[in-house]
Amino acid sequence: MLDIQFAKSKMENEEGMNHLWIQVHPEDPLQTSEIQIQLPEGMYRSKNLSGLVENDHGHIVVDAPYQDVIIEIFTQDALECGELTIVVSLLTAETTVHQEISIQVVPEEEMDTAEINEHVVERIKALSNTSPTNDDDVSKIVYIQPKIMEQGMSHLEKNYRIDYEY
Repeated sequence: MLDIQFAKSKMENEEGMNHLWIQVHPEDPLQTSEIQIQLPEGMYRSKNLSGLVENDHGHIVVDAPYQDVIIEIFTQDALECGELTIVVSLLTAETTVHQEISIQVVPEEEMDTAEINEHVVERIKALSNTSPTNDDDVSKIVYIQPKIMEQGMSHLEKNYRIDYEY
């Protein structure tokens, strides 16, 4: 019912960032479901990058079959290194399915050995390149140009950065 993958095999313990790709394969494609993501302490997530509605409980509402959900996860403060587990739950009216996925949290020096999942990276790039088809949707979208820092990128950022094209 759920296929979950990371963009990188490891995540930096301090100010680290990764993307989580969740593919939903419902038993009943006509049924609306919700995705709940439980992160370990010290790990945070952005709103879903797929543009799906998130309800008051912070659950992502999946209202069509076989939708993809992409989440950016990150750390703000230094975490203890080691293996951390994220629990993703698919909630429907009849069932609840829990699936765990583990990520290795490492110091910056060990990020050179991180493996990149090109399939997830390509999905993120494709998602960022999609544009709304309805003119009403265009008027609701606000693009904020990120602040550009005038310092050079670290070697890790050069190797693992995903540049979104608008």
